[in-house]
Amino acid sequence: MIGSYGRRIRSGARFPAALGGLSALACAILAVQSPAQTGSAHTSRLTVSVPRQGEYMVRLLPGKGAKDPHQLPSEFREAVTQVDYELDQLGEGPRIAIDNMSTGETAIRPLTGERAPKKGVLDLKEIDFDHLRELQVRVTYKDKPVTVARVELRPRDAAPRVGVLDPTMKGILSFSDVPLGRLRLSVIYGNKYTQTQDVELASARKPGPVVLDVAVANRTSTVDQVSPSPEQTPAKPEPAAAAPATPGAPAPRAGSGGLTGLLGTVLGLILGAGAIWLLYRWSTSGGMAATLQKAGIEVSGPPAETPAPTPWTPNAPPPPVVADTSRCQFCGEPRNAAGECACSTTASTTAGAAAGAAGASPRLIGNGGVYSGSIFAVGGAVTIGRDASCGIALPQDNSISRTHAALRQDANGFVIEDRGSSNGVFVNGVRITAERPLRSGDEIQIGNSRFRFEA
Repeated sequence: MIGSYGRRIRSGARFPAALGGLSALACAILAVQSPAQTGSAHTSRLTVSVPRQGEYMVRLLPGKGAKDPHQLPSEFREAVTQVDYELDQLGEGPRIAIDNMSTGETAIRPLTGERAPKKGVLDLKEIDFDHLRELQVRVTYKDKPVTVARVELRPRDAAPRVGVLDPTMKGILSFSDVPLGRLRLSVIYGNKYTQTQDVELASARKPGPVVLDVAVANRTSTVDQVSPSPEQTPAKPEPAAAAPATPGAPAPRAGSGGLTGLLGTVLGLILGAGAIWLLYRWSTSGGMAATLQKAGIEVSGPPAETPAPTPWTPNAPPPPVVADTSRCQFCGEPRNAAGECACSTTASTTAGAAAGAAGASPRLIGNGGVYSGSIFAVGGAVTIGRDASCGIALPQDNSISRTHAALRQDANGFVIEDRGSSNGVFVNGVRITAERPLRSGDEIQIGNSRFRFEA
């Protein structure tokens, strides 16, 4: 049994990858040489063949009531291998999974029932690898990870999967052994908002998990808005111990250099200047003698000199203003025969420039998702979708339908409508059910992509 007895999976003879047709023959030979039951009365042996050599992993998936639910996976690299297991330890409905580590795909077969391997032989083809080893669902709001959400996956021919996000996951929830093909994904978040979309799940044909991005439309808390807990707060580094002094080397001066030394120097200069100014004011006001006299102590000697007051001189009156009707009283420039001046010409020029700016063509500016930063011009009537025939084609977002939405211009401006898409059209966070007029600055969400409409 894998994991319980620590046995290594025994690989069959090496066959070239190109001779995939010999794999079935090798399985039959190994099955004849190694009977389905080994020396133990409860240990079974299964011969497994894969289309070609590579890096593979074997996992036993125990069922309900398993005596040993934690099975240790084992890896092999040959086209044919053998697996020993104890069926009575795996509970009801056990399965076996073969992971292709190079493509991230998995083949899963039951060990009991009608679909179980016959005569101890499991011959796998490329088409049998119809699951993803790992799917990561990344939930975001305005490109920031969502704090808390419930994610449901409903594959077409399999039981639904449910997972719950918490702040420690930073918006990423992982699912294992997910069937390829069409599935329905639902996210429940915030104030019981629900966002549902249909996704065509395909393999990336490379190692590692497949990441599915979901951008929710309504405002909700994100990870960067949550204060870090004391356990997550990084500890301050302890100061490094001072190196032992070298004989004959000068000792370092405390406080010299660095920001602390600079601030100390500036503060010292300010205090010194203030002290000098106070001494000057004290000396000009009579010095020590004046201070003692104010305290009621009689002091002999010449009285302190009191500076004579400066006589007040009124300001000279401003020169009279002489009106010149041939010049503008605002800009001072001469008027022409029509009575216009430089400021009149500037006002008309500014009005013309403003009218030209108002005639800018309408456009969609991406501000979220894979098309963030992209600009699409909108003129007259245009369709939006993944299909290349659409006026605005968005093939990189797999949550967008082939013909998702349409924009058109009428007498009052531009309107947008949903063309029967799977995941809907949202304007300013609200899903539309009929034609919706657009104003400059409105935010439009189509699938997982967001745009700002400017006209």
